[in-house]
Amino acid sequence: MSTTTERGPLRGERIAAGIAACWLAAGCAVGPNFAAPPPPTQDRYSAAGELGQIELGHPTEPDWWRLFGSGKLDDLVAAGLKSSPTLASARQALLASQDQARAGAGIFFPSLGGSFSSIRERDNPVQFGQHTTGSVFGLYTLAGDISYVVDLFGGERRQVEALNAEADYQRSTLGAAYLALTGNIVDAAVARGGYADEVDAFTEIVRLETAQRDILTAEYKAGHGALSAELAAEQQLALDQASLAQSRQRLSASDTLLRKLLGREPAEESPPPPALADLEVPAAAPVSLPSQLVRQRPDILAAEANLHQASAEIGVATAAMFPSISITGDYGASSLSLAGLASPAGRFWSGGPTVDIPIFRGGELWYGRKAAQADYLKAQSDYRETVLAALEQVADSIQALSADASAFDADQAGLEAADLNRSLSHTNQTAGMVAEFDAMTTDIQADRAQLDLISAKAQRLQDFVALYLACGGGWTGQAANGDTVSTR
Repeated sequence: MSTTTERGPLRGERIAAGIAACWLAAGCAVGPNFAAPPPPTQDRYSAAGELGQIELGHPTEPDWWRLFGSGKLDDLVAAGLKSSPTLASARQALLASQDQARAGAGIFFPSLGGSFSSIRERDNPVQFGQHTTGSVFGLYTLAGDISYVVDLFGGERRQVEALNAEADYQRSTLGAAYLALTGNIVDAAVARGGYADEVDAFTEIVRLETAQRDILTAEYKAGHGALSAELAAEQQLALDQASLAQSRQRLSASDTLLRKLLGREPAEESPPPPALADLEVPAAAPVSLPSQLVRQRPDILAAEANLHQASAEIGVATAAMFPSISITGDYGASSLSLAGLASPAGRFWSGGPTVDIPIFRGGELWYGRKAAQADYLKAQSDYRETVLAALEQVADSIQALSADASAFDADQAGLEAADLNRSLSHTNQTAGMVAEFDAMTTDIQADRAQLDLISAKAQRLQDFVALYLACGGGWTGQAANGDTVSTR
């Protein structure tokens, strides 16, 4: 009976001691536990509703550029993903941050070390008040040490948490580099196709205007033409020749830009770019909901990672205000000869805990924590600003596509009318009812209408690109071929 009564308290004490030991071993991580910010409350991007071209709630495909229906464009993007130094740099930054996080996690394991020294020295007895001659001897020491940090208040865990948040930031930075690269390649390819068509159109316009100028010059010299008409034609010809030169320069610059984006030198061969006519205008654009956008757009995820890191740094700064405990020990032997290292007489050891108690640091720890809290509030504001900017970009891109569709339809109708007028003019010229000069005028008008349509189509395609990128471009951490972009 008495034996049973005594076991109850003893058992309770053992349980309590076990719980205390577990608490001491595991510690309690001070500082806030991070939670991802809530998504936007609205499920649309405009109070007036979305437009007909938009498929709201359908996330963008990771290989969104395939929606333009050009194999040549697909080849350009694939070449850029393979060879771009910008993407390679972002990939290595991610790998470095991941390895730093793994290195930081080593604090959770005991640290083991060993050393061996062989010293030859001569002592000086005079230093100890003796008047004898010093002797020369060798000292050999073999030792091992072990240390372990008891993360009682979770400072080390918060530090590793911050390192993992930095790795998340670099992963999102890689995603941003991936999207920027693919978007810039597609955008440059569209621009290049538009400039090439502009060069063709301006070349034809300059040819026709040169012929008209020559006709007016001949009429003036024959005495039945006005000098003002010849000068006006010369002035218009000069303007269009300048426009042709500008289009050629932009075409050359876009070729150089494409090679740079593909990681190639200006004179190096690269996959052939698509013509503007090879690029299809998507019938509709899939657009993520705002709540989906914040979980896939890399710059928002990077801002969230910064917020997470700032949260963890509060825990690091808070834990620094509490005592820190480490357990260390060493064991070894010293001898005047190598053989003597095995003798028990030369062995030494030590071990025990060390407690570092911050008592007064001149406000360093207190204000360090307040600074960490201010950084966290700043990161919150930065995150909110990033989300609002992203929502604005999506809304503006949607509205731009609506305006593009109207402009494209108007320019298409204008070109159809100009082509019909040109056809009628040439028919009347053949019948002798219209002069060659007037037929050339209708040709020039049709070519200018073609220029307007070229510009409208290029702008429409580029605004589709802007919308896809504003929606995060379907970033999933994988390349278009399915390979994880972050792999070595």
